[in-house]
Amino acid sequence: MYTSLMLSIFPEILFLSPFAAFLIRVALGLLFAFAAWELAKKPDLPRRIGALVKLIIGVALIAGAWTQVAALAAALLLIGAVAMPKMRVSSLSTILLALVMAVSLILTGAGALAFDLPL
Repeated sequence: MYTSLMLSIFPEILFLSPFAAFLIRVALGLLFAFAAWELAKKPDLPRRIGALVKLIIGVALIAGAWTQVAALAAALLLIGAVAMPKMRVSSLSTILLALVMAVSLILTGAGALAFDLPL
């Protein structure tokens, strides 16, 4: 058995590892949905368009549809939020953590319970 030589405290639960990407995907999607909600409260048109874009990304991430494309778009928006402080809805630490989450989804894919099919 391959888990007998691993330095894992709980090797019995390693079969749940596809759910790690699922949890990251849903958390990032909820963060983008929250950001869309906050931006939609603003009266100007560019922020409302940004809210619509963030809502589309958030829904795609939560559903697990086109996950790597949505995560790439999320990473680009998050890099833009780091560069432009006026467009931030969350704190800088939250944005940087979300950027790490988006990059991990680009590298690992959607995980469990997604519409994306692994290649």
